[in-house]
Amino acid sequence: MLPRGRPRALGAAALLLLLLLIGFFLFGGDVEYGRPRGAAAVDGDPSADRGGRNRSDCVPPRPPLPKCELLHVAIVCAGHNSSRDLVTLVKSVLFYRKNPLHFHLVTDAMARNILEMLFHTWMVPAVRVSFYDAEELKAGALALLHFFLAVPSPFLLGVRGWGRVGEVRAAWDPPVPSHLQKLKSLILPGAYAFFPLCHPEYVRHSYALLCQVHALSSPTPPQQPQVSWIPNKHYSGLYGLMKLVLPAALPPELARVIVLDTDVTFASDIAELWALFAHFSDEQVIGLVENQSDWYLGNLWRNHRPWPALGRGFNTGVILLRLDRLRQAGWGQMWKLTATRELLTLPATSLADQDIFNAVIKEHPGLVQPLPCVWNVQLSDHTLAERCYSEASDLKKLRVKNKHVEYFRNLYLTFLEYDGNLLRRELFGCPSPPAAEAEQVQRALAQLDEEDACFEFRQQRLTVHRVHVTFLPHEPPPPRPHDVTLVAQLSMDRLQMLEALCRHWPGPMSLALYLTDAEAQQFLRFVEASAVLSARQNVAYHVVYREGPLYPVNQLRNVALAQALTPYVFLSDIDFLPAYSLYDDLRASIEQLKLGSERRAALVVPAFETLHYRFSFPSSKAEVLALLDSGLLYTFRYHEWPQGHAPTDYARWREAQTPYRVQWAADYEPYVVVPRDCPRYDPRFVGFGWNKVAHIVELDAQEYELLVLPEAFTIHLPHGPSLDISRFRSSPTYRDCLQAVKDEFHQDLSRRYGAAALKYLTALRQPRSPA
Repeated sequence: MLPRGRPRALGAAALLLLLLLIGFFLFGGDVEYGRPRGAAAVDGDPSADRGGRNRSDCVPPRPPLPKCELLHVAIVCAGHNSSRDLVTLVKSVLFYRKNPLHFHLVTDAMARNILEMLFHTWMVPAVRVSFYDAEELKAGALALLHFFLAVPSPFLLGVRGWGRVGEVRAAWDPPVPSHLQKLKSLILPGAYAFFPLCHPEYVRHSYALLCQVHALSSPTPPQQPQVSWIPNKHYSGLYGLMKLVLPAALPPELARVIVLDTDVTFASDIAELWALFAHFSDEQVIGLVENQSDWYLGNLWRNHRPWPALGRGFNTGVILLRLDRLRQAGWGQMWKLTATRELLTLPATSLADQDIFNAVIKEHPGLVQPLPCVWNVQLSDHTLAERCYSEASDLKKLRVKNKHVEYFRNLYLTFLEYDGNLLRRELFGCPSPPAAEAEQVQRALAQLDEEDACFEFRQQRLTVHRVHVTFLPHEPPPPRPHDVTLVAQLSMDRLQMLEALCRHWPGPMSLALYLTDAEAQQFLRFVEASAVLSARQNVAYHVVYREGPLYPVNQLRNVALAQALTPYVFLSDIDFLPAYSLYDDLRASIEQLKLGSERRAALVVPAFETLHYRFSFPSSKAEVLALLDSGLLYTFRYHEWPQGHAPTDYARWREAQTPYRVQWAADYEPYVVVPRDCPRYDPRFVGFGWNKVAHIVELDAQEYELLVLPEAFTIHLPHGPSLDISRFRSSPTYRDCLQAVKDEFHQDLSRRYGAAALKYLTALRQPRSPA
């Protein structure tokens, strides 16, 4: 029998439970993710601040998301690999975002070249991109060592023992922020002041003293904060310190920014992170997540000496910065003062900017707003990240190494291989005018008639493909006046031909690959697994992302041609293998023929083919002639399209000892060596047919000589037919559309070259089968 008070107590408990449930659904729940905000930390309660924790798991009430507000994101990116990582990050942000975005990218020259082209061709609505030169930011000269070397001799005593510093104030007395007023009174209390090097206040505030003394030898105040003087053991080098100077580097009118590492992957709308700015107090300027390892506790191994930090410290992979407040607080002086002090006893930073951020926060804990840990789940060695999340769906930001590696890898691969073309969607409810070029393309596409039999042709040539140049690490060739780059294009089904090509051509190459996002990752793994390809650093691979039903062959050639860095280019195809000596022979021929400003010429490399998959490649012209005579080698396409190469005059080539000139003829399409600034290919020619022919017509119209090289040769290898050539052979409509493009091309020639273009129009009217 229950006591009389038990039913009443049970009723009260039931009522309380009901009220709690109602409160949960009204105020505490997150409908989108099916959990209460703040349920991510499951092992312990960080809010109690036990064991030096930084309370970053305390989750305040969810603020309203900023509808249509422009969100600013800053990222430091340098080099080829980091640029690829940034693309995956941007995909994850774009996938969930509902706001216009402005990316502020601090880059080196290589990353800028890559990312400018990528964003320009990506054409994502409501996305702006600004670039900042990392070289300017890291090239400061205010190193502590430099100061020691530059200080006049009377002040060296101030470094080695005792020194008089009072006279400095007369030379330069800049305004001192409020947080340095005490420091100024310590260093410059009167006409004369004496400080021993070992004095604790001198050690603590040494950088301010250095700045004052530096003014003696400088007519102007010191430069803006730079980072080149900071020794850094982190693999990121000086680029890992760039976040420290963002308040000075970014536009002065910019008040708030989210700062991200390139190895971040978002799992929800970035506007939710932006909304956390609303929780900053008037004094807080930096939002960070607690570091999810014991690194800053200094107990990972014997003699482990990390930089000072508040408790476990904070991780700087994701940062919210109140730039306006940081500038007002004198952030540049603050972090340099702290860094200089710590570098008196520590040899270098181990975790780049993160060490300095933590040292500043240790001294000024009121600057930091701890963020919920789900916004920076750190999945790396020594991580304690599993304390942060209870379920995988809790995660907002991911890295790629953890005991739950399969889940994280799959989420990362989702965006790594996600079709970036699908992210060109408009933001509904947030109207934003498109860029001028994008608007022009949209108008042209809107004027197309979908009932037109040639709609696919017209649509494909208007398509702006995403382009990721130098997809893999690449070393530019040294400047040589007669150097030649092999230029070609390929798709996934020709990937196996790359190794043989690399064995035949030791010189630089510029190759455009037509791939999907998923195929680009397969290509990356293919190169990494190949000893031949991974050893070549002078091959530049440029990924043009697949879109549309037809192969944009001339657009691909133009991408590869535009990225060539040598004075001359050999315009080839991926299914041709050049003679082993061709690279050296071409450079010698260019020099001997005095090409360039003295002579405009296109050097013709005679083309041959074999029908045998197993083939002993000839090492000389004599062996080529022997194979021709034995029937193992043929002049290229002699049995299908003889007019394509007949003007090369193979009979004359057999006997030639010196280069000889040939005349243009209808449908001529040789493989040629030309200056890099030659005419570009006509992008209207897509799929199969007349794409090279039109380019040779353009060269002839611009009065290029056609000179056949007597010792040069290149050989076509057999392979299965492409989809486009199959469609050309089987579809009369396809051939009619090609003819329509040829007609347009000749009309443009007539407008540009007048009567000189008449011979091309006459040749076109002769009945022939198109190439």
